This record gives sequence, C-alpha cells and structure tokens, in this order.
Amino acid sequence: MTTPERLRDLLAKEFAIEPARLVPGARLEDLDIDSLRMIEIAFAVEDAFGVKIDDEPAQLMARIRTLADFAAYVEGLPAAPSPQPAR
Repeated sequence: MTTPERLRDLLAKEFAIEPARLVPGARLEDLDIDSLRMIEIAFAVEDAFGVKIDDEPAQLMARIRTLADFAAYVEGLPAAPSPQPAR
C-alpha cells in the first residue's frame, strides 16, 4: 500500500473523513483540518507510519496545502528512533 493510500485510510478510519473526499488534490481546509485537528492527525501519523513530526501545527498548515502535499511530507520524514531498552 502506498503512502497516499495509507494516509487516506488513516484519515477515513480515525478521523471520520468521507473517503470520497480524500483525493490527492483535496485541500486540507476543505477537509475541515485546522491546526488543532492537525495535532491529532500528526500523532496518529507518527504512530501509523513510525515517523517523527517535529514541525509545529502552524508550520505544517503553512507547508502542507493538499492531501498529496501531506503524503509527500510524510514520505520525506525520517523514521522515529527506536526506544532504548531500560537497563
């Protein structure tokens, strides 16, 4: 499954966004994703994709305009570091 497909499935399942609206050119604002909702989505993306998002929600909203932008952003993120076992 591709990143855009995984992102679309995550948004549809976890955030109750109608799958038909989740097309690559869909603007985040048209999907009712504001900076507060972006915080929730960022946490879900980190968990689902095993990545770390360091940008603040306002930075994300300024940088990411469409679902395709969001998928490309996620693809460019480094993997989250693995937790170190306790000694």
